[in-house]
Amino acid sequence: MRKTKIIATLGPACWDEEKILRLVKEGVNGFRINFSHANRKEILNSLKIIRKLEKKGIYIPIIGDLQGPVVRLGEIEDFEISKGETVYIVNQSKGSAKFKEIPLPDARVYAEISEGDILLIEGGKIRLRADVIEGDRIRCTVLTEGIVRKRKTFAIKGKDLPLPTITEKDMEDIELSIEQELDYIGLSFVRDKGDIETLKGILRRKGADHIKIIAKIETKSAVENLKEIVEISDAVLVARGDLAIYFELEEIPEIQDEIVRVSRAYGKPVILATQIMESMVNNPLPSRPEVLDVINAVREGVDAMLLAEETAVGKYPVESVVWLRKIIGKAEEKKPVKIEMIGEQIYDKFARGVVILSDLLQAKIIAFSRRGNTARRLSRYRPKSDVYVFSPNVKVVRQLGILWGLKAYLYIGESEGIPLEDMVEKLRKQGELSYGDLAIATAGLKEGTTDIIRIIRV
Repeated sequence: MRKTKIIATLGPACWDEEKILRLVKEGVNGFRINFSHANRKEILNSLKIIRKLEKKGIYIPIIGDLQGPVVRLGEIEDFEISKGETVYIVNQSKGSAKFKEIPLPDARVYAEISEGDILLIEGGKIRLRADVIEGDRIRCTVLTEGIVRKRKTFAIKGKDLPLPTITEKDMEDIELSIEQELDYIGLSFVRDKGDIETLKGILRRKGADHIKIIAKIETKSAVENLKEIVEISDAVLVARGDLAIYFELEEIPEIQDEIVRVSRAYGKPVILATQIMESMVNNPLPSRPEVLDVINAVREGVDAMLLAEETAVGKYPVESVVWLRKIIGKAEEKKPVKIEMIGEQIYDKFARGVVILSDLLQAKIIAFSRRGNTARRLSRYRPKSDVYVFSPNVKVVRQLGILWGLKAYLYIGESEGIPLEDMVEKLRKQGELSYGDLAIATAGLKEGTTDIIRIIRV
């Protein structure tokens, strides 16, 4: 069983049913909707296709990724700029290509620019240096040439901007996520635990607190407040692309390592994103650096890898998944690095004991988990053996789909304690267990606990 999961972003390259089914067949464990770009009609059609798979016993988690407070340029005709050239940032909604004026409509962001700041357009593809502030015009020097286009993103290198984390558009997308029963919501540009608490409060008031929150670590403040954010979140995403706005490129690998380490230490699922297989947007093969990057991340112990443009708009969405699956398989020949855990409670330690026993006996693990807590505890300790989890809650079964090393099944029936015979028979029919196999069964007598263990020979 492959333990590191694959998440694919939905988009024009894979909206249709045939592509979605092929992605699932080739190893996709979860889908992401990028609310920054997706349109509602295509979203609803894709959700219908994915949920229809549940009739075949395939439960795929869906992540709704909020856009957050993205700053964009105003209206301008495309124009080319060269390194060393002088251009102007103007605080208005329209600019002039003739006079090299780049419009920035947001006065709050404009006010944050200081002389000497590095200004990033389109994720840093174009870089400017702010030289002189002249009222509603800022004279800048071009550091990286390119073509300035309307509505492209704008950021100030190293600065968190004074904007609300959850925007009006985000609220509309949260409503859609609730209405369509999505499994996770990705919160963009998180700065501290208060941002997570705000979203939790919104979901609670709307009766949707079963939806899990993924904290996207992509700001300077988020890195500084990492531990408090991880502790309060349900999962964490390393957004390497936006981190490059706040940190130098050579700093990103160390920051990634720290985010993964802290997330694992607190027992929170951690997802790696940005440029996983980016060369495959236009090419049928990954680059050597991408292969090495994936192998290193798998051996760090990330729960999942998130493909973005590769599956959303790339020429080779299915091939990207096939290659990622192959590389993960090679990387998993070595077990992830061990880390020291933080905040272990008694039931966490019990789950750790189950994993240790499983490793010693080379026994598979079978778990019954009503709310997913037992399953998350087992995944936290990265067992060598396969882990099969049964839950009577379809929402839980979906959510477990992106956790490391787990294979989740919906349990239909009534049973006190562990419905051991039913679970073993199901796995035997699925070919996951054979006669003579050794297995460890675990569950909790009460909701939220992990306190039962049985060793069985099939």
